[in-house]
Amino acid sequence: MPSPGSTLQTLLALVAVLALIVACAWLLRRVQRPHVAGANPLRLRGQLMVGPRERIVLVELADQWIVAGVSSGHVRPLAVLPRPEDTATPEAPAASPALPDFRSLLARFGKQ
Repeated sequence: MPSPGSTLQTLLALVAVLALIVACAWLLRRVQRPHVAGANPLRLRGQLMVGPRERIVLVELADQWIVAGVSSGHVRPLAVLPRPEDTATPEAPAASPALPDFRSLLARFGKQ
């Protein structure tokens, strides 16, 4: 039968290990840099699945487009093309049309 001292020691060791895990997770979260959308010069423009694990991707990098083949273990550039002039970099997403409020929908579909 374990003594109360050894049980307390085991419990304190468990609490210390859990506190260490929480501290490491907090530190890792603080150290990671936030991702800024505008600062990333690399943009995925499209992809096409050509097999169960293979696809072709179109990546925009500065003023060029890179067509690459991606498989489970390899990434190979297939072509490097200049960026077409008619595809401007989108500054902001287009504003979606305003949705009607709930009151007007209720009045239209409610009892008349």
